[in-house]
Parts: sequence; C-alpha cells; structure tokens
Amino acid sequence: MLQTHDYVEPDFNLGKNVRCLMLTREFLEEKTRGPSNFLGKVTGKPVQLMEQVHGVKIKTVSNYLDEPLEGTDGIYTKSRDFALGVKTADCIPLALSAEDGSEIALLHVGWKGLCGGIIENFLTKYSTERKRYNAWIGPCISADNYEVGKEVFDSFYQSDPIAEINFKALGKKKWKFDLRSEAARRLSDGNVNICTSEHCTFKEEELYYSYRNNQSDRRMITLIWRNNEE
Repeated sequence: MLQTHDYVEPDFNLGKNVRCLMLTREFLEEKTRGPSNFLGKVTGKPVQLMEQVHGVKIKTVSNYLDEPLEGTDGIYTKSRDFALGVKTADCIPLALSAEDGSEIALLHVGWKGLCGGIIENFLTKYSTERKRYNAWIGPCISADNYEVGKEVFDSFYQSDPIAEINFKALGKKKWKFDLRSEAARRLSDGNVNICTSEHCTFKEEELYYSYRNNQSDRRMITLIWRNNEE
C-alpha cells in the first residue's frame, strides 16, 4: 500500500477511472533494492516503459511488450490491461487522458522534444474537437533553476518566435527558461484542460532526482493506468 510520502499526483482527476502518480525518490530508493516487479505491485498490472531518446516519436500500443519501446518518447493506449510509465529527472513527465477515461498517454518532454514538436505530434494524431483531454505537467525543473544557453534559445526562437515569452535574458548568451509554461502554451492550442505541478525537481532534493542539481543518473517514474470500470 502506498503512503502519502511515496508519490505525488495531479490536483484533479485526469479521466474516469484513470489513476496517475509520480513515485518519489524516497520510495524508489527503497523499492529498487527489492524485487524488480515493484511497479506492477503499485498499478496492479504490468507497466509499459520506453527507451527514451529526447525525440518526438509517439507510439500507439495495444498489447503489453516485455521490453521498453525502442526509440520513442511517448506512449498512447486505449487498453486497460497495462499501465504506462515514463522516467524523468528534470524533464517533464506529461500525462494525458481523455475525460471519459477511454484513452491515456505519457510523454517524455525535455527541451529538445518540446522544441521538436512532440506535443504538436500528440495533438495532431490524437486530439479532436469531439474528445477533450486533461493533461498533467508533472514535477520538473522550474524556471528559476533552469539556465540555458544560446543553442536552446535559438532553437526555440527559430522554430516558433512566440516561445521567446518563456525565456528571461540573463545576458547576451544566457537565459532562464520556463519549460513547463512553454509546454502549457503548446498544449493550449489543442482541446486540452491543463494542470501544472509547481514542484521543482532541482530544488526539492528530498523528493526528486535532478541531473542539473547533482548529475544524478537516477530517475523518477510517472505512471498512468486505466482501472476496470466499476
């Protein structure tokens, strides 16, 4: 049974009979010393993971696969037979569900995937006017702690100049970048209701791993699954 310090979750229900949560550092450090099937015990069903590559590919999955999906940063399913999982540190775990709970998805959203259009790929492929989605922008690095260089700023500005509103200049070659606000801006172009976590992975060391803070090679795991209808 999960305790309240073991996870964080959205402030609202993403969809009918849908559960979503991020497992905390404390929980993961304890459980990864034990049996490897601890994720299945959390969800009550197998968990489909990805071999994330900071890209924009999203795969539709109908049947659970024993191995992580190769070369993808997004999973979408209508199945109740398995859960979806994404590993993140400072990047965004983006959880999505149709309001009626019939479809769920998880995206790994770092700056490269965000700039490259992973959110637009999701909206184009899955979002329609007839079906409204709820989205949770999970814990990630905050703008106060995310300093980026010219490569990142130029990449966003050249692909979409409006993105400049989420950069705060520190000088000629440094900016603070609000990753989650930029993700929310892009989601707002679709039929999506957005909930954003205010937790910062860089600052809250007791809860989260952070590569930017201490070069940790560990990752949190965010899970989403569809429960059987009551």
